[in-house]
Amino acid sequence: MLYILIGIVVVVLIGYLGVAFYQRYFTKQIKSLEERKGALMALPIPEKLTKLRSLRLTGESQQNFDRWEKQYNDITNHNFEAIEAYLFDAETANGKYQFLLVARILKQLRAYLQETDQDLVDVKDALDQLLANEADTREQIETLRVKYQGLRKRLLTKSFSFGPGLEGLEAILGQLEEDFNQANELTGAGDYLGAKMMLQKLIEQTDDLEDKMARIPKRYSELANEFPEQIDEISETYQAMLREHYNFGDNQLEVQLTQVTERVDKSLDLMEALDIESVEANNVEIAQNIDQLYASLEVELNARQTVEEHIGKTETIVSHAQTQNRELLLELDHLNQSYALTHDELVTAKKLTKQINEQKAMLEGHQGKIANHEAVYSVIADDLMAIDERLTEIETQQRDIHEQVSGLHQGEAVANENLQQFELELRNLKRTVEKLHLPGLADSYLDFFFVVTDEIKRLDHDLSQIKINLDEIAKQMVLIQDDLDKLKVKTNNLIDSALITEQLLQYANRYRIDFPEIQTACEEAQAVFNREFDYPKSVDILATALERIDPGAYTQVEKNYYSQKQTDAL
Repeated sequence: MLYILIGIVVVVLIGYLGVAFYQRYFTKQIKSLEERKGALMALPIPEKLTKLRSLRLTGESQQNFDRWEKQYNDITNHNFEAIEAYLFDAETANGKYQFLLVARILKQLRAYLQETDQDLVDVKDALDQLLANEADTREQIETLRVKYQGLRKRLLTKSFSFGPGLEGLEAILGQLEEDFNQANELTGAGDYLGAKMMLQKLIEQTDDLEDKMARIPKRYSELANEFPEQIDEISETYQAMLREHYNFGDNQLEVQLTQVTERVDKSLDLMEALDIESVEANNVEIAQNIDQLYASLEVELNARQTVEEHIGKTETIVSHAQTQNRELLLELDHLNQSYALTHDELVTAKKLTKQINEQKAMLEGHQGKIANHEAVYSVIADDLMAIDERLTEIETQQRDIHEQVSGLHQGEAVANENLQQFELELRNLKRTVEKLHLPGLADSYLDFFFVVTDEIKRLDHDLSQIKINLDEIAKQMVLIQDDLDKLKVKTNNLIDSALITEQLLQYANRYRIDFPEIQTACEEAQAVFNREFDYPKSVDILATALERIDPGAYTQVEKNYYSQKQTDAL
């Protein structure tokens, strides 16, 4: 019984302690949230509202202010009362030990405080922005006005440097003055947002004015001073060159001068309209046109010097080319009487004469223009260079023709020497064969011998003509040399076969009595040797028969023959 009582007491005590703990925990939470509410209420928003009211705002600035002030009033009148109600309910529930209800109320209160906190921050930031707009707008307008005054002063003191653009710049300055006054009025009336919008317009206009004032003087200096001076210099130089008998084809330089002057006037009109981008682009083209005009004058000045230095040399070159071609034609005409000119040398030389005459006519035409003060020296300088190049080509052709025909006499002499050599070699071959006292010669050998003989006779005939064709003769000599070499081979083979046949017959005598087939082969070989004159066949008959009874006999006889032949040759 006692233990039961003790247990009950312990349970009651634990329950009491638990209740006391949760009540104290929630009491701290409630106090913390109440402090947070106090911090929100302590935000310096009322002071900012009071300061903004003192600025006597108008327009959009006043509208913004009214909207944020109303939002703040709604928060203070509604949100704070709601927060207070949440706190009261939480304290009441906590006093009644309704801890679950307390936890739910505190959760809702935290969310509501977070929302209210954000709303107040938005109000505060918006009010800060309104205050900042006021201060910043005033400061920027004042800074811009100082810049504007500087531009105005520069425009007045340097008005001469802006040329036709001055009136337009003054108009912009006048518009800026009006816009500054309007901005000041908006600021004075408290419409700082309206003033800020006007400020942006003022910044853009002032920057544009400053940009134009920075770019116009240099461009105007070009149009008023640099370009006119250059145009005058070009015009004066041009007139002086005309007096010194320079000429410019089609009077293009005068047209270009007029066009450049018109471009200058166009740039001045564009400057008056303050179209500075177009002015700058047009001025670049003007500068390029002026450079081209200077270049045109310089070309003619340099060309005249070139012509005066080279025209005499070109005349000498033309004269030399004429003399060279005249001598070449005489040489060709003389050679044409004795030789066939197979590469159109004479025709080519006559064409060169015509071309030289054309170059001479061009040169004389230019000399006439110079004498009559009609010369465009740049054209003449180019033509002189072309004449020199063409005459150089002609000289090369003349040299090539001369080299082609210069060897004709030597070629004829070489051909005659070769003819004599061919005839000598043919006679030697004939004598060599005749010394063997052979019974006869095969028709095939004789036919080829007479072919070579006829070729040599034809060469002799062609070389005996009044007018000879050395190209054709050269071809004949190549053919004769080739055929003569072949005839030498045939003759050597014939001689070798005949002599080897005789030695094989002598070698075969030792076998005639004992070997009837050797006797038969000897008789057959002698018949072919004496009646058909086919000496290689005689060798084959004897060699075949001997090899059957005495292998290696033919090889030994042949070896001894060629060894002796080599010794005799030494």
